[in-house]
Amino acid sequence: MAKQLKRWFAACMLVLTWVSAAAYAQETMPPVYYHVDKTGNQSVEQLLDKEPSYWNVLPSDGASFGYTSDVYWFYFKLPAADYDRMIRIDYPLLDRIDAYFVSGETIIDRVKAGDSFEFDQRRVNSRNFIFPIDTHDEVKVYLRVETTSSMRMPLSVWQPSDLIGSEQALNTATAMYFGLLLCMIIYNLFSYTVTRDKRFAIYSAYIVAIGLLLAGLDGTGYQYLWPWSEWIQYKSIALFGSIVFVFASLVASQILQTETRAPKLHKGLQGIMIVAGLLFLASLILPYELMISAVLVVAILASSFLIFTGFTLWQQGLAYARIYTLALSVLLLAIIINAIGYLGFFESFFIQRYMIMIGSAIEIMLLSLVLAIRFNEDRRERLAAEQRLNSRLEVKVKQRTAELEAVMRKLKEMNQRLEVKSNEDRLTKLYNRGVLDEDLPLEVRRARRTGYDIAVVMIDIDHFKKVNDNLGHQAGDEVLVELARLLRVNFRRAGDRIYRYGGEEFVILMPGAQELGCHDKVLTVTDVIRAHSFKTERGEVKITVSVGMALLNSMPGHASSKQLLEAADNALYQAKNAGRDQIRIARSLNDVSEKP
Repeated sequence: MAKQLKRWFAACMLVLTWVSAAAYAQETMPPVYYHVDKTGNQSVEQLLDKEPSYWNVLPSDGASFGYTSDVYWFYFKLPAADYDRMIRIDYPLLDRIDAYFVSGETIIDRVKAGDSFEFDQRRVNSRNFIFPIDTHDEVKVYLRVETTSSMRMPLSVWQPSDLIGSEQALNTATAMYFGLLLCMIIYNLFSYTVTRDKRFAIYSAYIVAIGLLLAGLDGTGYQYLWPWSEWIQYKSIALFGSIVFVFASLVASQILQTETRAPKLHKGLQGIMIVAGLLFLASLILPYELMISAVLVVAILASSFLIFTGFTLWQQGLAYARIYTLALSVLLLAIIINAIGYLGFFESFFIQRYMIMIGSAIEIMLLSLVLAIRFNEDRRERLAAEQRLNSRLEVKVKQRTAELEAVMRKLKEMNQRLEVKSNEDRLTKLYNRGVLDEDLPLEVRRARRTGYDIAVVMIDIDHFKKVNDNLGHQAGDEVLVELARLLRVNFRRAGDRIYRYGGEEFVILMPGAQELGCHDKVLTVTDVIRAHSFKTERGEVKITVSVGMALLNSMPGHASSKQLLEAADNALYQAKNAGRDQIRIARSLNDVSEKP
């Protein structure tokens, strides 16, 4: 794991170097000016003749004005050029941008953009906002911007070929990040499948939450995951940010064993989960501009508390708390810096955009290592406990040799119970196939001696595979148990015995049955099954069954018990071929009738 982390970090550094180099390929940006329209009613025509003193100069590296409801106008002039040019705003969370391109005093083009519009309305398919300039002449650019997120304006001008290279570099870095997240999700889900340790499942959910948050922050989510929903994009940071801290607190409590090692800190983590959960619910209803400040404040406070929790348990000597604290510190430091930047107190678009990606990637890999260490440690503790228990048991056995006779009696009783259990199907508690193989030959011989008939009824659930595929094997097992109960209730005649033959097949042995009465009884039972609602943890299920019947006296000659069972199976096969939900009676091994 450590080697993989080093390799991935080295690859990230190479990609980020490429991204940085690509960023310098942009055109030299002319001076940019801005003006705050507090009324929000100014039009571009009112600004065309404004003197330079009317505008404020925007810093060369862009600016962050924090969260504000004011409308901002940005203005700059591009000289004439003999090549195509494009403007990029490298911040994907602006709600509405109205771009005006002015030549002389004439508006030659107007473009609307922003994440309050559907993604497919953008002129250029990019998570950033890109505006092609349709003229090579000198042009003045006016940008009217309003947003409920942080007001930020990282402007740059590009030649199309250079912009393609820069976008490719950004997409490569983003793909590496989300590829790593996907690998770690699969790894932890596989670990959960193998070990059934819920910590791996919780951690997978935590990684998913981080991925969704970063997809919302980076604009990747709006480009690829929910381009059809402005609402999700509008709410994404508040919603996914809240979910991240719900699972971050849950992961911390599981890994650090705070419930037993630090009960007060455990209550603090529970408090974070409750607050983050309430923020998630509130974010579904309340406006983004009202919720985002609360989410950012909670993010800073919760991040600090999580680091404090890890550091405290580190000081108490918990070995993997050190790795946890270091891993979480990288991510949470990035989150804190990012939150401060969004509030308008810090400005570095490159650091904020990629530091949180690198921090979360390192944290995810290190915490996966912590989970593996924790699982191995728990396994060693269980083995040690078992060894101690075995040692004590050996001493106890030696000390109580006088009680051996009583123990042997108990063992004998247990063996008798096990013998009973061996005749039962573990799921349905019906007799199993082994018992049928013993009972059927005996009943056939008895029927020949007494002259009575004997019926073998074979029942199979129709399309049972769909139940397992659609609802899961647990629901399928619940259907089998309920069907076994219905069969017990309806086949109550003295001598009737019910067996689970295998899978979804059941066999009913009916000594002394008459053909007409047996058919009517089976017909009644199939109606009961068809009308019954089988309740499962995944909802109610309706099923039908196909039935094959064979009676000993209907078979030619001296049919054996094996042939009788084969005849019933053949009749069942014919019932399923006839469209299922049917009853067929075997007249011979190859002749099947629909009616008695």
